[in-house]
Parts: sequence; structure tokens; C-alpha cells
Amino acid sequence: MKRPITFAIYILLMFSVNLFSQETTEKNYNTFSEFLTEQNTKISRIENGFSLLQVKEIMGAFIIVKVPKIGKMKPLSQLFKQPEFTKETTDKAKNIINILWYFSTPKDQDGLMSRSECTPVVIKNDSVVGKGTKFYLNFMKKEQIRF
Repeated sequence: MKRPITFAIYILLMFSVNLFSQETTEKNYNTFSEFLTEQNTKISRIENGFSLLQVKEIMGAFIIVKVPKIGKMKPLSQLFKQPEFTKETTDKAKNIINILWYFSTPKDQDGLMSRSECTPVVIKNDSVVGKGTKFYLNFMKKEQIRF
């Protein structure tokens, strides 16, 4: 009985260390749209051939987005992980494929992030090969990688 509890505590500690070891910045915006514009501008700067490090430098670290109360809208103070989701896999030729999803398009406004609200950036052997949902789906199908 002690092993599963010990293992669960270990996993929780590892997750906590990873989360808190990330640099986090806090930024105030006048509107949420202002944050989205900045986020999409950063994504548009990512070009094919950029390395994983270059992508992370452009997109920045974890960010706490703060937006004041406007009319009936509640104030916002939310953490965006930069990237929100990541996946590392290999293709048949054993090339390393990294997929990073960056928040870009809110849909449900329920406070929960989903991949459908993010722009994927596909990196093969430390070089960006494309970005965007359409590119991602075509790439995964062409490379016969399960997703």
C-alpha cells in the first residue's frame, strides 16, 4: 500500500518542480484581444528552419495574463504555459518529431485549454517544418504518425 502512495507523491513532486522551475512572467493587457494579437504575431514570426530553441525564444516563457474588469466582463488573471501542449514522437525513419501547441484562438471561453484553441508548430530533427492545424494534420497523415 505504501508503494503506490510513495509513487504518487514522487510524481506530484516531479510535476511541481517542473512547473515551478519554468520562468514565469506577468503582463498586463487592456483587453484579452490585445494578448491574442501579440500571441498570434509571435506565432507568425516562426519560420521553417527555425530550431526548437528559437521557437521557444520567440514565444517566451510561461505568462500570467492580467486583464482588468471591463463592463460586464470579469477581470482575468490566467496562466498560459507557452506551449500549452507538447508531444514528442518519432517517424518510421526514427526522426524526432516535436509538436508544440500555442494558445491562439479561444473557442469555448470556459477557461479550459484545448488543442483546438492552439496553433501547432511541427519540428522535425530540431528544425521547424510547418505550423498550423491544416499543416499538422497533413504532416501526421503523410508521415503515418498516430495522433
